[in-house]
Formats: sequence, structure tokens, C-alpha cells
Amino acid sequence: MLQSRLNTPSFSQTTKIVFLVGLLLLVVGVSGYFVMIKSENTIIRNQALSVAEIVARQASAARSVYTMQILDKVKKDEIGFSDRDYHNKHGALPIPAQFLKSMATKASEDADGLYKYRAVSKWNLDNNQDLNNDFLKDAWSQLEQQDQANPTKAIDWKPIHRVEKFEGKETLLYLKADPATQVSCVSCHNEYEKNPDILKRRASQNTVGGKVWKQHQLLGAIFVQIPVDEMHAIASKNSKFTILWILSSLIIGLSGLAYFFSRDLVKAKGVTKLLFWQAKHDTLTKLPNRLSFEEKARSLISDAKNNNNTHAMCFLDLDQFKLVNDTCGHATGDELLCRISDELQKELVKPDLVARLGGDEFGILLTNRTVKEAESKTRKICKIIKNYHFVKDEHLFDIGASIGVVAINKDSMNVDQLMRCADLACYMAKDEGRNRVQIYRENDEILNLRKVEMKWVSGISRALKENRILIYSQKIVAIEAGSNYTHHEILVRLLGDNGEIVQPNTFIPAAERYNLMKKLDLAIIDRAFSALSNKYFTDLSNDGFISINLSGQSLSEADFLVMVKYLMMKHRINPAQVCFEITESAAIANQDLVKSFMKEMKKLNVKFALDDFGTGLSSLTYLKEFPVDYLKIDGSFIKDILTDSVDRTLVEAINDLAHTMGLKTVAEYVESKEILNLLNIIDVDYAQGYFIQKPTEVVLKS
Repeated sequence: MLQSRLNTPSFSQTTKIVFLVGLLLLVVGVSGYFVMIKSENTIIRNQALSVAEIVARQASAARSVYTMQILDKVKKDEIGFSDRDYHNKHGALPIPAQFLKSMATKASEDADGLYKYRAVSKWNLDNNQDLNNDFLKDAWSQLEQQDQANPTKAIDWKPIHRVEKFEGKETLLYLKADPATQVSCVSCHNEYEKNPDILKRRASQNTVGGKVWKQHQLLGAIFVQIPVDEMHAIASKNSKFTILWILSSLIIGLSGLAYFFSRDLVKAKGVTKLLFWQAKHDTLTKLPNRLSFEEKARSLISDAKNNNNTHAMCFLDLDQFKLVNDTCGHATGDELLCRISDELQKELVKPDLVARLGGDEFGILLTNRTVKEAESKTRKICKIIKNYHFVKDEHLFDIGASIGVVAINKDSMNVDQLMRCADLACYMAKDEGRNRVQIYRENDEILNLRKVEMKWVSGISRALKENRILIYSQKIVAIEAGSNYTHHEILVRLLGDNGEIVQPNTFIPAAERYNLMKKLDLAIIDRAFSALSNKYFTDLSNDGFISINLSGQSLSEADFLVMVKYLMMKHRINPAQVCFEITESAAIANQDLVKSFMKEMKKLNVKFALDDFGTGLSSLTYLKEFPVDYLKIDGSFIKDILTDSVDRTLVEAINDLAHTMGLKTVAEYVESKEILNLLNIIDVDYAQGYFIQKPTEVVLKS
């Protein structure tokens, strides 16, 4: 009849929901009832186990106190003695085992059925302490497995317990080791083992007599019995009615709520579908997102391996997108992204996929395309985007796209590897002039170089985070005889993941290419200022200083000046003891910011040196425009100065020019006494190189 009602048109959707919810709650309620009953049983047993543990511990503690405070004092005072047959001997006290037996009997009688316990032992001295049931025999054998032949310290005994029918009741049976802890107890029992009656008894037990006990070994145990059936009866009587009342109220109440919220359930279904869509799509462009892109890529990798098909993964990065944001704002940038998304969707049809990966980056998956076909398709996409003229607020923007392409074939490893390769190829496309397509090929030397550099990006970042940027110093001394003038140039090294020292020419190119030089420069300055503050450079002359190289990237950041000033205040250094070295390339990176930086530092008495002088095409121009104090003559002119007359002439000319302008000169790459002598003749002011000192690590005390 119920089934017929469900099939009738008058049985509304709301009623169906209420019925189903009520039925579900009924099932849950009944299941919950049995779960709670089971949980109740578990709690009762755990509580019974806790009581058994307390009883056993208290019994052992009482015996120990009796042994130490009663028997030891009697023995010390010489007013009595302990004896197993204490009933028949004047002045005798029971031995600890007899005391424990009496205490257990009395405590069990007074417990009013809550628990019973007694001392038991395979080696007992009284028959009523024997292992007289199956549980004790089995549990004792388990305790024996924990025993040790020659224990040197207390053994971590694990108690044995289980719940079973015992003496007609469901009972927790619990056996806890009560080992020979006192030396006197061990000695006493070893003496009893020599008794003829004991030897005879051991023979009747088929046990070899005369056992010699050691401290901490298994001599006895505490057997505890706790009936749990009465506890179950009381708990069930108190809880069953409450449980049934709560579950009934829940079923009725929630069924009523289901009626009122049934319409919302339909809405919730729609919301769930929307959330599922949003989880896999970009909310701005409505394109699939990175999650969908990676899922599709994994599917194509599997297809390539199983069916030997070839597909393509492409990374697309918009050129000049930052210009749109900076000129017209992010809202305009978002509008451009939506329009470009529309253009890409027009060009690509299923099963190809285009996704927005983040920012102005898009991912494209081309199905069943060779690398050549993928290259042709992406060149067409480049052309479409290049020809798309975006106009906003009287601004016309010509947007291009750089695209990196990597093949998905049977040799492809995983999605992460493919995405790194596509990203690397995309970066190369930008690096080679933008608005072009770059195919990733394993044997491409330039791509492999970029791959190494990209690995160094994470390596440098980890080294910065883990404080593995090291600084070295190299002396710069006055060439003039009798002068004790000394200052130091700060050099950088990196401590590799395996503890090796990495030279700067290995990781600096990657830091420069991937815009990490500012972080690196600040780390070097921080460590150098710390060394200066802690008086590490003890050989600095009165007007000596440390020289620190600055990159063009750092000098091109507007906040770099503020950060350097902060580090000066942090380490409380004298700015007059600092010289910053800049190269021509650093100077031309952003002339206005460089000049502003130098001007502010000059106010603090910081010095400046123009490094690698003579190698640039416009060094003389920058020598005139920038307020430097020192010229560092490039080492390429110094190392062959003894044999190359042209190099000598250039060094003399640079030195004369510097002196004419009131500047001091520093010769790099001074590697022999002969070069130093010639520089003295030429009248160069300072020398730096391996002949003066090899770079040494600056080790700061922690």
C-alpha cells in the first residue's frame, strides 16, 4: 500500500523528502542505539580495567611498605623477626607474602562484591595461592615470556586481562606481575627453596627444585576479579530509556525540519553543482583552471603511454600585460584577460583545452598533434593575439604572446615535469624577443642552461631561507712602501645542499636572470655589517673600510635605499667604514635611482668604487657623472701587464686619469711580486689579488 502511495501523483516531492529523511533518521537512530550500547560496554570494561590496575598497584605498594617500614625496622631494632609460621612463634611477624595474603582476604571481604584479589604464584608457598584455573595458567605463561634471565633493572611488565564467564558471572580477570623487588625477599625465597618440604613439593609439580631467584624476576602476581555484569545491568537501566527518548526526539524533530527545508535541498543541489564547477574553473574568464588542466594532462600522458599517441602541452604568457594594468588599472587588465580568453576559445575546439593557470598565464593542451602541428597551431595563436588591438580610454595596446611547447609522448614522465619544461620554453620565448613560439627539446643547449638556472632559483631561495649564504673577504693593501693601510672586499659563496662551497659564477647568473639579486645583496650586506659591528676586521686601518658589490637589479629597486639604511641602524655601524662597488652595467640599469642612492649614501660618508673600469664602452661618461672615490682597474689588464705593452699603457692611462680627477686606483688580479713592483712604479695606489691574500671565509660567532 505504501508503495502504491509513493507512485501516485498526489505524493508530493516534499513528502517524499520528509519520508526519506525520517527513514534515514530511523536507520541512523537504531544504528546509533547499538553503537552507544557497544560504546557503553567498552567504557564499562575500561573502567573495570582501571579499577583492577588500582587494586593491583595498591596491593603491591602495601606489601612494599610493610616490607620496608615494618620488617626492616623490626630487624634493625632486633625486637622480632619475620617467619612463615608466625602463628606458632612468639614475637614473629608474617613474611610479606603472608601479609599480602591476609590483606587481600580482608580487602576482598570488605569490597562488598566490587572486586576480589589474591596473590598467586607458580612457585607459591601455600596451596591456596596456586594457579588453580585456566585463565591463571594461561596468563602466567604470558608473564613468564616477559621475564628475563639476568635483569639489571625493573622489567616493564604488561598485565594480562580478559572478560569471560567466571564463577557464574561475566568477570574481568586481571593478572599483574608482583616481582621480587626487595633483596631481602629474594634472599628469603631462595632460602625456602632449599627446604626439604619445598623440594618435595617441587618434585610433585614436576618442577626442578632449588631455583635461585634474582632481583626483579617473576616471583608472584596479583590476581584481580571484577564482576562487570552488575555494572552492565545498572548502566543499561539508567541509559536505555534516555537513549531511546533522545533518538525519538531527534527523528520527530528533524523530520519536521526536513519538511520546511525541503525546498532548500533543491537549491542546495544547484549550489553544489556551482561549487563543483567553480572548483575546476577560473571565475574571471570562465575557462578551466589549473586543476582541470592537470587532470586533462594526466589523461593525455596515460593515452600517450598506452596507445603511443603524441599530444602537446603549451604555456602562453601575454607580453606587455603589466603595461595595461599599470596604465589603466587591474579592472582593465581583467577585461583584457576575458577578451583574450574568448579569442583562444574561438581558435580551439574539443578535445583541445585552454585553461587559465593564473595571472596572465594560459595553458593549452592539443590532442593528437605532432610537435610540428602544435608549433603551427601556436604560431597562428600568436598571430591572432598580436593582431588583436585592445583600446581602452583612448589607449591603444598591442598585446603579444610568448608560447612554450613541449611534446606529450610515451617518454613523458609526469605532469609536473611537463609543466616545468613548457614553462621553461615559454620563458625562453620571452627571453628571445617575445611574441614567438619556443619548442622544448632535450638536446637544446640554451634550454638546458636555462633549466640549470631554474634549478638554481630554488637552490638560492633555500640557501637564503636556511642562512647558507656565506661571505668571504680579500685584503686590499696600499702599494706604497711602509704604508699599513688595509681594507677588505666582501665576496660571496653559497653552501650547497651537500655541504660543498659553490662559487658565485655558478649561481649569480641564475640570480640575475630570475630577479633574486636584491634578496642576495641584502643577505650579503646583512652578514657583512654584522661582521663589521662585531669587530671581525681587526686589521682595518684608521680610515679603512669594507667594500660590498651591488647589482644593477638592487639599485633599480626604489626601496633598496631604505633597506640598506635599516641594516646600518640594525647593526649600528659607522657608514664611513663602508664602500659600495658598482659596475658600469649596474650604473646604467636605472641612472636616476643609482644617482639618488649614491647621493643619500654620500651624505652618510659612504664611499663608492667603480668596478671593472676599462671594460665598458662608456666608462669615462659614468666616471664623470657618478661621484665615485675609487677606480678598480679590471684584472684583465693587470694579469698580463708584465708581457703586454698595450695593457701596461692602458693601466698607466687609467691611473693618470683617475689621479687627475682626484680618485684612488685599485689594481685587481695581482698574482705575483713582479706585478706588484711594476704597479708601484706606475704609481697605482692599492693592490688586490692572490699574491696579497686569497679569499677567506668570514666566520661569525653565534
